[in-house]
Amino acid sequence: MYTIAVPALSGFLQFTPGMETMMSSHSRRLSFTAPIFISFAGIILCFVIIATLVTIIQRNDIIRDYHSINRNFTHNLAVNYTESILHENDYILGRATTFLARNDELNRLVNIDPEQGLQSMMQLLSMMPTVSSLSIADTQGHYLRAPQAIERPNAPVFDASTRPWFVHQGDVGIFSRYTQPYTDFFTQQQTVTLAKPVISTDGKLKGTLAFHFDLTAMSHTLRQMRSPVQGEFFIVNRQGQALLHPDSGKLFQTVVSEQLLNGMTAGEGEVFDKPSRTWYYYYSFTNPDWFVIYKVSGHTLSMLAQHESIIISWGFALAGLIIITFGLYLRHASRGILMNIINAIKTGDTQRAPGLEVMLHKAIETNKARERAYVRQATVDSLTGCKNRWAFDTDIAKLMNERQSFALALVDIDNFKSINDTWGHLSGDIVLRSVAREGIAILQAHGLSLYRCGGEEFAVIFTAEHVAEAAALLELWRLNVANRSWREEGLHVTFSAGLGEWHMETLDHLVSSVDEALYRAKRQGKNRIERTSTS
Repeated sequence: MYTIAVPALSGFLQFTPGMETMMSSHSRRLSFTAPIFISFAGIILCFVIIATLVTIIQRNDIIRDYHSINRNFTHNLAVNYTESILHENDYILGRATTFLARNDELNRLVNIDPEQGLQSMMQLLSMMPTVSSLSIADTQGHYLRAPQAIERPNAPVFDASTRPWFVHQGDVGIFSRYTQPYTDFFTQQQTVTLAKPVISTDGKLKGTLAFHFDLTAMSHTLRQMRSPVQGEFFIVNRQGQALLHPDSGKLFQTVVSEQLLNGMTAGEGEVFDKPSRTWYYYYSFTNPDWFVIYKVSGHTLSMLAQHESIIISWGFALAGLIIITFGLYLRHASRGILMNIINAIKTGDTQRAPGLEVMLHKAIETNKARERAYVRQATVDSLTGCKNRWAFDTDIAKLMNERQSFALALVDIDNFKSINDTWGHLSGDIVLRSVAREGIAILQAHGLSLYRCGGEEFAVIFTAEHVAEAAALLELWRLNVANRSWREEGLHVTFSAGLGEWHMETLDHLVSSVDEALYRAKRQGKNRIERTSTS
């Protein structure tokens, strides 16, 4: 019986070829190792493509951001430094020529009473730290120079009518004019002069008033400025000659080609010099025909972009390494990993993710911190710690647009040019920082800001709740400065100020009235605060 049953049972249990094929098909259907491996291969490929594209886009965005930062720096350099100096000098020149046009004032100072004229010119010169000397000449070429210069022995006789600032006086009209660089007769140094004709109310030409700039002293201030990236900033004329440069040895040298200058057609922007692979960020003026230039190497920007993107690149590389390792592990232990994933979904265990998230978070925070630093650099004066002219214009425009009442104070350090000339520009910078520090200490306690508008001039905006105590705060600041002891023997620092409230007039009218109060304080002996007539 068993010899019959066993063969029968064996035949029953024997697999046929069709059955083997069916079992193999089911086995392949149940296998998920290969699909997972293929999926992860696709993920890795997509990840690499996306990471590459993101890195390239980020690099381009970083370079664009640096272009924007550099343009803002150039704009601030032009507006907060150069334009403020030019505006101040042009304003003083206009006021002085108006005074000389009265009656026979110019002829009296030049020909009738030159000693009094020299004294008046020296008083005017003390108000302008960027001007080295003044010249007044009538239409016949009779002139008066301050400070008085002694002609060199055996030197040609000075003829004012041959000077560049004089020869075109009839062509200038009523507007001021900047000369091209020329050799000063007395100093034999290259210089630039701002001149304006003196014209009476009845239209008669009486002469010319000229301001001769101290370009070396003006260039010295550029050395104190800190640029956002390594670069070179300077001011050139239409011919590409450096008029202001941190390196005084490069003054009046051609530092920008005429071809590049011809490409600077907008008011401000940037041009790229392909041969030298250099970016030139610029801001142009019409009178004078000057350009503020910020020169940055393209290689410098590339290195900065590379440095900025390296953190993100390493983050992507680490993430790719983790994905590859995770995929290889799944290839060999797919069932266990799937169970771990299921358990992670159930329990919420995501310990692997935070590592990459922390790195990305740090990279973002680093970029944010750097952006905040750039914003502060664009709104804060680096020398004094005060807010700069751009911040002043922004804050006062906001108050006027919202029609909020406020008071404006303009503060000017007395005899600052004399301080620079006597104790040096380093001591002058110390004075600026110290005076600003005294003001900030007082104003910040009341939630107020101190602004540096250019040179030795500061401004304070007293909001509505502080208008009543504005004079007292200014007086406290003035006394602290006046009573301060200085390291330099014989140094005594004071300031004069003008104060006025806003009565819904234009900003120009407000500034003019406060400025007039400031000059009234100067004329009445300095070291005092004067209010406007409408306050």
